[in-house]
Parts: sequence; C-alpha cells; structure tokens
Amino acid sequence: MKLPLTIGLILVAAGVLAQPQGRIAGGEDAVPGQLPYQAALSVGGSYNCGAVIIGQRHALTALTCVCSDGKDTPWPAVLFAVTVGSVDLYNGGKQIRVGEITINPNYSSLKTGIALLRLQEEIAFSETVAAIPLAQDVPPLGAQVEVSGWGRTTESEVNMHRTLQIGAAEVMAPRECVLAKRDVLLATDDQVLCLGHERRHGICSGDIGGPAVYQGQLVGLGAQIVGECGGMLPERFVSIAANFDWIQQQLQ
Repeated sequence: MKLPLTIGLILVAAGVLAQPQGRIAGGEDAVPGQLPYQAALSVGGSYNCGAVIIGQRHALTALTCVCSDGKDTPWPAVLFAVTVGSVDLYNGGKQIRVGEITINPNYSSLKTGIALLRLQEEIAFSETVAAIPLAQDVPPLGAQVEVSGWGRTTESEVNMHRTLQIGAAEVMAPRECVLAKRDVLLATDDQVLCLGHERRHGICSGDIGGPAVYQGQLVGLGAQIVGECGGMLPERFVSIAANFDWIQQQLQ
C-alpha cells in the first residue's frame, strides 16, 4: 500500500521514535493469559513501547512513546497500533489501530507524562485479553510490584525481545529517583512512582509505557531509566494514582 507523501515523510522522521527502546532485564517468560492487560505499541509498523489495556476502546502508554523527544504534541494517531492477546511479539494476537491520542497536560516533566490511546475498534476480551483496574492510591514503600514488557534483556541486544518478560520491583521513596541535585522538586513529585530492583534486573527503555501492577491494579507506567539498563539505580514510573481523576474524566 502506498502512503501519502506527508505520511511517508513522517515515518522517516519518526525513525528515532520507532527504534527499540529496551527490555525487562533479569525477567522471566510470561505465558499466554498471564498478563491479559499487556499490549505492545507500534509506530509506523515497528514496535517501540509497551501499553496497557484499560477498557475495550482505550489503552495507556507513556507520553514519550507517542511524541518526539522534548515535545508534547503526539504524532498522528494513524501511525500507531496496539497488539493485544499474545506473549509473542511477532506472532499471534490482534493488532488494532489507534484512532486518537490524548496527552494529559498536567505532567510535571515530559519524561513522566501520560498518553491515553482511543482505539478505532473495540477489543474483544477473552482469557488472554482483558482490561486492568486503575489504582487510586500509591502502593506503600517496600511493596513488591510486578513489571513487564518486551524490552531488551541485556544492553547488547538491538531488537525488541520476542517473548514477554515479567520482573519484580520494589516501591522506593520518590527522592531515590532524583536525577541530579538540581532536581529538588522531583524529590516530592507525586507524578513519579519510584521502583527499585536488584542488579541485572529492572526495565530497559523498550519497556517504557508498560505496566507496573500491585495487588491486581495498575499503579504505574514505565517512564524513564535513571541509570543504565540492569544497573543498581531505580527507575521512574508514571503514577496512575496521580493521573486517576484525569483518566476517568477522559473515559466518560
């Protein structure tokens, strides 16, 4: 199928956005139906991020997965699709086009922004595809949280990992995710859910936009790697509790 020239140019310009951005390090393979809310986001036909099903017509992902670096204006929705219902990134499942992208303007930084995806058609729920409830409260410090995604399992990998990976993380104080001394405000930023992990574990950037789950509820979306993939430093996730009211308003 030929694309209009303008869309073709956008796809070329979006090359950096579409590059694989990392994976769960130290994770385990998921089995079909284990994470029915997990989706894969693609742009221009290339997988670049994770996404989370929250309704038959809606999914969530990170702002940085749908915008150019340093921008909060999303690329045209026609470029994006979500794939649901499979733990194999390249086989099975169903791909559904995105019809509309809405950015929550109340972000504290571009790296911790959130995007709501409205799909062109309803998702058919089944044993392997389902929505996940949204958390209204932040999990307590020390809580064990499940994270997942198709991101790289090692720094040396180039492509997205084929099999969905599951990993564990621990809720830490937001100040642990401060990037530098000048980031004083982020020490108390309610948009940031800070998750720590053991060395050689944690998310990589291809897991951005993917879920963090506590007691069966979505508590965060992968947002930013503080250090290197699989290092000792924690990662920043977007807090769902901080965005709960906005999400509910958009769904009405």
